[in-house]
Amino acid sequence: MINFCFGIHNHQPVGNFDAVIANAYKRCYLPFIRLLADFPAVKVTLHNTGVLWDWFGENYPEYFEYIEKLLALGQLELLGGGYYEPILPAIFDSHKKGQINKLSVYLKEKFSVTPRGMWMAERVWEPQLAGLLADCKMEYTILDDTHFRWAGLTERQLDGYFITEEQHKKLSLFPISKELRYAIPFKPVGEVIDIFKRIAERSPDKLAVYADDGEKFGIWPDTYHLCYEEKWLGKFFEELSKNAGWLRMAFFSEAIDEFEPNGRVYIPTSSYAEMGQWSLPPAGFIQFEELENWLKDNEMYKDFGYLVHGGFWRCFLTKYPEANNMHKKMYRVAVKIDSLKNRTTEKKQLAEAEDLLYQGQCNCPYWHGVFGGLYLNHLRYATYNRFIRAEAITDKLGALSKNGNIEVTDFDDDGHEEILVETKRLNAYFSPRRGGSLFELDLKSKGINLLDTMARRKEGYHHKLSVAKNTGYSSGKSIHDRVEVKEEGLEKYLVYDWHNRVSFIEHITTNDITLEQLAFNKYREMGDFIMEPFEYRVEKSHDRLTVAMSREGHIYQPYGTHDLVVKKNFDIYVNRPIIKATYTMENQSDEDVNFAFGVELNWAMLTGDSPNRRYYIENVHLKDKHMRSIGENTDVKLFGIKDDYHKLDIRINLSEPCLLRRFPIETVNLSESGFERVYQSSVTCPFFDIRLSPWQKRKFAIKVEFFDL
Repeated sequence: MINFCFGIHNHQPVGNFDAVIANAYKRCYLPFIRLLADFPAVKVTLHNTGVLWDWFGENYPEYFEYIEKLLALGQLELLGGGYYEPILPAIFDSHKKGQINKLSVYLKEKFSVTPRGMWMAERVWEPQLAGLLADCKMEYTILDDTHFRWAGLTERQLDGYFITEEQHKKLSLFPISKELRYAIPFKPVGEVIDIFKRIAERSPDKLAVYADDGEKFGIWPDTYHLCYEEKWLGKFFEELSKNAGWLRMAFFSEAIDEFEPNGRVYIPTSSYAEMGQWSLPPAGFIQFEELENWLKDNEMYKDFGYLVHGGFWRCFLTKYPEANNMHKKMYRVAVKIDSLKNRTTEKKQLAEAEDLLYQGQCNCPYWHGVFGGLYLNHLRYATYNRFIRAEAITDKLGALSKNGNIEVTDFDDDGHEEILVETKRLNAYFSPRRGGSLFELDLKSKGINLLDTMARRKEGYHHKLSVAKNTGYSSGKSIHDRVEVKEEGLEKYLVYDWHNRVSFIEHITTNDITLEQLAFNKYREMGDFIMEPFEYRVEKSHDRLTVAMSREGHIYQPYGTHDLVVKKNFDIYVNRPIIKATYTMENQSDEDVNFAFGVELNWAMLTGDSPNRRYYIENVHLKDKHMRSIGENTDVKLFGIKDDYHKLDIRINLSEPCLLRRFPIETVNLSESGFERVYQSSVTCPFFDIRLSPWQKRKFAIKVEFFDL
């Protein structure tokens, strides 16, 4: 006999499209729970994140009737967790407790259930969590068996649960069987039952544990057909019921009450094995895969595969600076909220800000694996939207003076100082160390970061694109094994950026480079200004905040190297949403120099094809106005972008005419349904023809204004 603990985890990201969640509800969440009601012998431990509980309540309240019925019949145990599914080690301890307690209170008030255990988002574990979870009245959590193998345990030792502790505070840990996780629902039901038989033979009267994404039962590619049209799930439930004499189902809490633990264990910092690979840089990603394949080819993987350990979740914050910036924005807003807790009587508004902060802690846009994650711009948008709205509330409650603020601080925790300019209207964050660039631009009334961009980076899976096929689902393959394409010819979009896609970065090139060379990084920079350090000073006056930056750099030309000083002064107006950049260049050499000087401005507009976002150029009729369009126009002094969705007009005025070039930034990413091209941002780059005699100066200005439509 064997005891089977069956866990299901359902989640949708904060900010996901309603149509996507509705489809998941109709094809996965509802049919699973309705089918479960037909098999009274089957028990499930269910975890829905707060995102889904809220969405069900607003859109399909009948779902709660099924939950209440199954609870009354003793078929369901409900799991707690972080309400908005944060990666717990990535947030403050007070927020860990706040998120966990928020979901526990919800389940108690809604269903009269006090959860005894909780789901760990992405099974990201760090040892200090044990004590904190115990403080939140959690008795257990569920991790992959790989976590336990990395702690030195053998496969035969894993048929049960364990005790860990932190500062003498105990927590029970259940290991999820990887064999079951990969078999359900992808192998025939009979083969899955055979796995249970093997577990029962080697560990009679012990535990078999399965817990994984509920989306595998209807939303992962072609699984609706597999689970419901071919009736895989119904057959599985039927076999569980028929074999109840030796395959006994138990809730995780029942297992704790009825069985002794296998012993004490200390789990190292880890997540599931796939994330260990995903968090590695591209070369490490490929080497990890090669090592695994070598072990498999030499029939050594079963014995030694557990020793292959990649990175861990926090590595994404070094792999992707965009994720790190978003993460550190969360910290900054959190500190502002905390600073007001003993200073304001507006507790309701402050609680609203804190809940928005919690929503922005949802893990999905901070990393990238087999799901789009960080590369999905609407998920990043939702995160920044929550942070900026929360910050706007703190401004009103007194966290920001009416004349704004300039702060010089190490915002991103890299050992270099950033300059954070904040007014009631906007935030402008500058990085002197990286080209004096502007890397965050928040419009507070709109709740958007117009520099929520992504650079085009090499991913470890890009080498698979050459063998990808536009094919359908193959029975027996998990989501991790699918190699498909959504669009032919994606190889031509495998372009890699050597700098972040931010704004006010300076290109110095020859005058004959083409638009295509610029867009696809097929040109040579003649200067050393992009991403190089600038000196800086800051000033405050009654109506503006000023950041002045300069760099003594060089121009590298075939006939020699010349000294060039570039100064850029940014004026951010306190009461008007305006940023004015005034450039001054000086040739500090004894020879004439001439070059093209481009100022790159990036715009995160969410969509490249919608007519609701479009370019305009004064006195020019654009045939293609879309944000995904590619083009160049001469003698441009005023251009901009209109965003009907946000009712926003971004207007860029130049003090002298330029050659304006524009092109999109599009990444090629792997998602659960295959390789796809994703719009990230649009580049506008005014180019100026610069000719300087020895010690001559040249000056021009770029003013960016924001208007309501």
